[in-house]
Amino acid sequence: MVGPRRRNALFSLVLHGKSAYSRVTCMPHFMERMVGSGLLWLALVSCILTQLSAVQQGYRNPAAASSYGLDLDCGADNCFDPCQNYTLLDEPFRSTENTESIQKCDDNMSGWYRFVGEGGVRMPETCVPVYRCQTAAPMWLNGTHPAFGDGIVSHTACAHWSDNCCLWKTEVLVKACPGGYHVYRLEGTPQCSLRYCTDPSTVEDKCDKACRPEEECLAFNSTWDCFCRQDLNSSDVHSLQPQLDCGAREMTVKLDKCLLEGVGLGEEVIAYLRDPNCSSIVQAEERNWISLTSPVQASACRNILERNQTHAIYKNTLSLVNDFIIRDTILNINFQCAYPLDMKVSLQAALQPIVSSLNLSVGGDGEFTVRMALFQDQNYTNPYEGVAVELSVESMLYVGAILEQGDTSRFNLVLRNCYATPTEDRADPVKYFIIRNSCPNQRDSTIHVEENGRSSEGRFSVQMFMFAGHYDLVFLHCEIHLCDSLREQCQPSCSRSQVRSDVLAIDLARVLDLGPITRRGAQSPGVMNGTPGTAGFLVAWPMVLLTVLLAWLF
Repeated sequence: MVGPRRRNALFSLVLHGKSAYSRVTCMPHFMERMVGSGLLWLALVSCILTQLSAVQQGYRNPAAASSYGLDLDCGADNCFDPCQNYTLLDEPFRSTENTESIQKCDDNMSGWYRFVGEGGVRMPETCVPVYRCQTAAPMWLNGTHPAFGDGIVSHTACAHWSDNCCLWKTEVLVKACPGGYHVYRLEGTPQCSLRYCTDPSTVEDKCDKACRPEEECLAFNSTWDCFCRQDLNSSDVHSLQPQLDCGAREMTVKLDKCLLEGVGLGEEVIAYLRDPNCSSIVQAEERNWISLTSPVQASACRNILERNQTHAIYKNTLSLVNDFIIRDTILNINFQCAYPLDMKVSLQAALQPIVSSLNLSVGGDGEFTVRMALFQDQNYTNPYEGVAVELSVESMLYVGAILEQGDTSRFNLVLRNCYATPTEDRADPVKYFIIRNSCPNQRDSTIHVEENGRSSEGRFSVQMFMFAGHYDLVFLHCEIHLCDSLREQCQPSCSRSQVRSDVLAIDLARVLDLGPITRRGAQSPGVMNGTPGTAGFLVAWPMVLLTVLLAWLF
């Protein structure tokens, strides 16, 4: 047996109808049978008393709350809820798809019934071809099923014969019950061979999870699962409605595989971005979805990067075909992700930012990555790019560091010691401290620490300077600390005594480096290795200090 194709299809049934009875119902056809009997008035009184008792005490369904009202069937002796008192019919041969040449009759049926099983759980609502359901003239429900809460509804059941969809007819009572099933009051058939049929499309799903509208629950190799519906046909590509997830590191486009098949793309879909050789990943996901991912990088997969004052926007095109040899029209889906500009996004959007990275391992708490970069603006959204930075002495240096990988909800980034050196050697004895013991150097009024120890980011600014002693280059270094906010006080408390206290030994393994930074107008070195130039001098302070005096003060 060939299994069903993995296609998802729309399968829904709208149940509606108007109630033929109000709350407690004393059914007239039972009363008609009692005309002439001395029990007529007794039955009426009994029914009225039952109604009054139900109104006073309220009817309670043992299985569910009584939200559907007091819809009871009253007989000669009592009233009862048909949803709690019925005969179960598990008879697959009643299915309208059954074409066996057997003619049977339901002339002996009487009472409330509930259909279950693979033949269907509800009567068909449209005319059924003759010689179905193991009978000659199949019977169907001429009307829509009631919805839950509509009460007991009266409908006509019709039998199809001699090109007349309703040659014979009889009254049928229907009620929607808690749990989503229906019960039917059936009183034989007008003739033989007539039989009440069931609609196989109403088979209760046996799948573990509810199928989507584009799917149907089918059995394949004795296993029930949600498969794409095979009757989904559409020429409107806009019906695909792709889903886009703009993640921090990657963009993911998700497509409904069932809808793809509906527009003519087969089960084997080939998807690629603007760069066909891009290492994007096409994955088959649960519930008949496929997805494709692309890194959030300016140069990845030929992403188009646009940038305004507030956002970085990544654009690309997803192309879909169903074969390596393309003769049909390619389906193209344009998508874009807009990211509000912040320190992290701006670094991702930059082609060649001047940035330093450091990978750290915190025992038992995972791997962490910290990046530090130079920025041109006080919003820290426009990083310097290239190999080196050239600035005038009036310029401000904006330095930002960010904890990019690791548990940022628990660990805060602390800039413990940030300092400048005239060479690239982070252990150079000549140091000018911008941040010392996690606090800003209060002797320099141009230093402003905007954030330190409060989150996964650290930011500070300082006016550009040069070292005395014929040094044209400045290198920046920051010792960082990952502070466990659950166990430590991360935000520094900066008193004057603490600021002036001696610096503890710097852990050079936890230092990030940036540079070189060159004074504009100075001779550009052939190789920027921090060798002395010919015109270097310190200009950020009102007087020129000797290197030895600078080192002695700090």
